[in-house]
Amino acid sequence: MRNILKDRITLNNGNPRILFLGDSITADGQYIRLIREWLNTHRPEWNAELISSGVPSETVSGLSEAAHPYPRPCVHERLARELAEAVPDVVIACYGMNDGIYHPFSEERFAAYQAGMLSLSREIREAGAGVVLMTPPPFDALSMKGELRTADAADFSYLAPYRDYDQVLERYAGWLLSGGCPADCVIDLRTPLLELIRHERSQNAAYRYGDGIHPDAPGHRVIACTLLRELSGAEPEMRIDKQFGAGL
Repeated sequence: MRNILKDRITLNNGNPRILFLGDSITADGQYIRLIREWLNTHRPEWNAELISSGVPSETVSGLSEAAHPYPRPCVHERLARELAEAVPDVVIACYGMNDGIYHPFSEERFAAYQAGMLSLSREIREAGAGVVLMTPPPFDALSMKGELRTADAADFSYLAPYRDYDQVLERYAGWLLSGGCPADCVIDLRTPLLELIRHERSQNAAYRYGDGIHPDAPGHRVIACTLLRELSGAEPEMRIDKQFGAGL
C-alpha cells in the first residue's frame, strides 16, 4: 500500500483520494477518523482526502440470512456510483463479517464471497484506482450477549450466530492472504485484533471486544495503526504491541 500511495502522490502532486468501502465496522468511522487525525498531524504535505463510505449490514456476496429484518444491501448495487462520484486514487475495502451470514462454513457461501471480492477488485481497477483489501476482523464469541448456536441448529443470524463463526472468517481471511483475490495490497486485520483480544482478556477475564462482531474503541485503534503502518511505514509512535493503539 505504501507504494500505491507513493505512486499516486507523485502522479497528483499530493492530494490522494482514498475511498473506504465496507459494512457497519467501516460505517462506524472510528478507525477512519483516527487515520485522518494522524495523517493531518504527521503527513500534512500529503493533503490526503479520506472518503468514508461504509454501509451497515452490507455484504460483497449478495447473501442475507432469513432472520435478518430486511435483505442485506450488497456493495455491487452502489459500487459504480461510488467510484464515479469519488474518483478515488485508492480504494480500501473490508468485507466478510456479514458474508458468511453467521452460519457454519459452506462452499456455496464461500464461493459467493470469492466471486463478490473478485468482481469488486476488478471494477475498482477498471476505474483506475489502486485496490487495498482488508481481511475480515475476527468474531469473538465470548463477547456476544445473545444466543450462540451449535452447527446442528435450524437457522442462524447476527442475533443468534454459529458459535464457531470465527472459523468461517478465518477461512475467508486465509483466502485473501493467500492471494486468491488480485489486489495491490492485502492487509491482515485478523492477527493484530486477535492479539488485542488475547492481551486484554489475559488482564481481565471479563473483557468484551465490543459486541463480538463490532470492535470496541481499542479495536478501531488497532485497525488504524495497522493501516497506517502500510500508509507511512512503521514508526515508534505507531507501535501497538504494548498499549494496543492507546493513542496514535
